[in-house]
Amino acid sequence: MRNWKNWLFPLLTALTVTALALLPLHLSTLEDGRLTGTVHTEPLAADNNFPARPPDLPGRIWLLLQLAEMPENLTVMNQELEGGERDREMARLREALADLGSLLPSYTAGMLTAADGDSWNWERYYLRDRKDLSGASFTMASSHDQKGRVFLSATLDGESGQLLSLVFHHVDGVYIDASARELGEAILDRLGLDYTLEEDFDASASFRLPDCKSLFWILKDGRELDFSFTLDWEAVDSEIAVSYGHEHADADSMQKW
Repeated sequence: MRNWKNWLFPLLTALTVTALALLPLHLSTLEDGRLTGTVHTEPLAADNNFPARPPDLPGRIWLLLQLAEMPENLTVMNQELEGGERDREMARLREALADLGSLLPSYTAGMLTAADGDSWNWERYYLRDRKDLSGASFTMASSHDQKGRVFLSATLDGESGQLLSLVFHHVDGVYIDASARELGEAILDRLGLDYTLEEDFDASASFRLPDCKSLFWILKDGRELDFSFTLDWEAVDSEIAVSYGHEHADADSMQKW
């Protein structure tokens, strides 16, 4: 009997401590289930390293340029669009093309005809900068007819639906009265971007956009209209040089390092 009393008290003490440790967690789980039907989780706070919203348009263009030239700086996800998502993006592309058509009425009908091509491919890209965790999405579409007479590819900004790049080819010709410079200025003005003219020829022009660290190129010839943003390596090299304390280094000097 005395031995029984000696081990009973430690056993009761251990059981009491275990119950006190587990009971609050069990009660909390039961309360979560009663209130929400599932275990309660707190929403992510603003400091959880997820971007609350995409950057402004220059920042989004910078993300897009890195996809082509410096993909190692990004986290990239993409998906093929189908069904309702594809239909919504088609509507946005039609709207963007119609907006260009209001600037360039002489070939509006031809561009909208190209949008009715027989074969389409739609993809959405989600990009996140690994340095500052800024993120944005873009839709890329391409289409051609079965006879190979018409080809169109385009990139839409996911935030605004604006057209950021376009390749439009038609064997019957793309008739544009305006010069490449006039077209480029009209497109950039519509995007609300600051720019300076770099090169000006009748069939081609380029513009420098310091806020995007990019160049905007536009080309028009008898059968094709092509415009897009490309990385301004001079601006990128200058930024790197400044970070190393070489404020006046140019692109040529950077290549010698």
